[in-house]
Amino acid sequence: MVSLLRRLAYRTGVSRLARALGLTEIFGRLYLRWTMPPDGSFGLTEGGIEARFYARYWWEPRAIQECLRDEEDFLKVLITALRPGDVLFDVGSHLGQFAIPLAKIVGHQGQVIAFEPDAQACERLRSHIVLNGLTNVRVFQKGLGDANQSGKLFVEGRKCPSLVPREGGSDESSQSQAVEVVQGDWLVHNEALPIPRAVKIDVEGYEYSVLRGLEQTLAHPACELLCCEIHPAFLPPGVTAETIVKFVESKGFSPLANHPCGGTQFHLIASKVRKDDTAS
Repeated sequence: MVSLLRRLAYRTGVSRLARALGLTEIFGRLYLRWTMPPDGSFGLTEGGIEARFYARYWWEPRAIQECLRDEEDFLKVLITALRPGDVLFDVGSHLGQFAIPLAKIVGHQGQVIAFEPDAQACERLRSHIVLNGLTNVRVFQKGLGDANQSGKLFVEGRKCPSLVPREGGSDESSQSQAVEVVQGDWLVHNEALPIPRAVKIDVEGYEYSVLRGLEQTLAHPACELLCCEIHPAFLPPGVTAETIVKFVESKGFSPLANHPCGGTQFHLIASKVRKDDTAS
């Protein structure tokens, strides 16, 4: 019965009918009640690692699963590269889709440092850390950028929040919240954060500011792997995907992959060649 309900819920026709009849909210509550455990959580397994999340809306399990599928290349390379004891910076952590499973890989000796400026997402991220019994994830409710300043996070329906306003959006929109933005290198120094072995960035158009703010951290020899989602349409005037690639190369990284994903974004995966790699 549960399997049947899930298949029906994911059918486009069923969703449209529920909206047309004004029953979406009722349908969603019944779906959660009938298909989720009593605590409202669900599990996803990626690379043999299970991560659990709370479902607040009926569509969230599928949305999180689709998000992970869209970023499967990032997840695969990070799961393969990270080892116990490593440190990961998860910039734009959202609900912890990357932070949760990767924290299980780096183990108690390692650490995941998550940055998420959205207050609601940050609260849920913390609840997911507790749900998964993790003690090695440190959360900062801040956005990273190239300067310490106040910012405005724009939210459009179910779309991912962004510090970059979308075309046609208003700075006075009620779908925004004031957030704190800090320079990454300043925070690393001020909070005595460890240099990460890997950095994952998904900030919906704000990636160039994040990278510039982490310039010293990225240039450090211990920082060896970068996974950065690039949104060319939302970048500042004069900044292109090629600008970002050249910036990353100037910090000692060599691109391993730079390919379109979803038609409106690029996935950049870059790493540094270690001395022991060249020796072999």
